[in-house]
Amino acid sequence: MVKNSRPTRTDPSLWELCKKEAVQKMGKFSARAMQHAVLLYKQRGGGYVGHKSPKNALVQWGKKEDEKRPPKRGILSE
Repeated sequence: MVKNSRPTRTDPSLWELCKKEAVQKMGKFSARAMQHAVLLYKQRGGGYVGHKSPKNALVQWGKKEDEKRPPKRGILSE
């Protein structure tokens, strides 16, 4: 069995700080809190080493959500 490749954080202590701050702001541990933690982590200089697998559930979920959205309309000229 092949292990899923996942990016690893370059600064685990910064991640823990951002995670704690995000959970406090959101009121509880949740997916939204973790999204906010990632945002904080990146804004404060945190990074990742490695690549997401194309079989990553969130990558696949995002593609499915994009398929459900209606096409964007451009500005129509008169």
